[in-house]
Amino acid sequence: MKLNAQMRTETGTRASKKVRREGSIPAAVYGSSVDTFSVVFNRREFEDVLREVGANGVFTLDVEGDEEYQVFVKEQVNAALKDEIYHADLQAFLKGEKVIMDIPVYLEGDAELEEAVANQSLTEIQIEVAPASAPSEYYVDVSDLEIGDSLTVADLELEGDIEIITELDTTVVSISAPEEIIEVEPGEEAADMPEPELIGASDDDEEDEEEE
Repeated sequence: MKLNAQMRTETGTRASKKVRREGSIPAAVYGSSVDTFSVVFNRREFEDVLREVGANGVFTLDVEGDEEYQVFVKEQVNAALKDEIYHADLQAFLKGEKVIMDIPVYLEGDAELEEAVANQSLTEIQIEVAPASAPSEYYVDVSDLEIGDSLTVADLELEGDIEIITELDTTVVSISAPEEIIEVEPGEEAADMPEPELIGASDDDEEDEEEE
């Protein structure tokens, strides 16, 4: 998959706004094999590439037809009030080079848990891998877990030549009993409330009431 890009000659907030109004996205390209530089590319074409290769997928960045780079999306920023990409960081790499990537973690099988709740503590893991071999996501099956069980990063089984960077004792998910919800019957709450105390009543007043 290839994405065409142009070198970005103007920088700054005003220039970035102009680029976005024209339907393009400003981006930075960096890596151990290249000096950092800025580019712009068409927003729709970039979104098409992401749909094709996935979140961590590798694609070719063609810069003005002169240079091509193998890259993946290291980070992207979305607009606050619009569902569109605001800026992107692309990491370039050489064939066979390993890089550090963040892989999203999802739970599966939690709907099969009986009277238990899965509490996910970790939503992504950091690994070192050749980008072309990197998984786009990782699913943790919790269907066989019981209340009191938990899984750590050390329990994850990643195939291929992958080194996990995240601390192995980090909890990924734990299973607990659901919180008990106590239902209050209508009128029950009012019946349990203490009677209001008469402020300012003296002992003499109370004695007068008793005499009456």
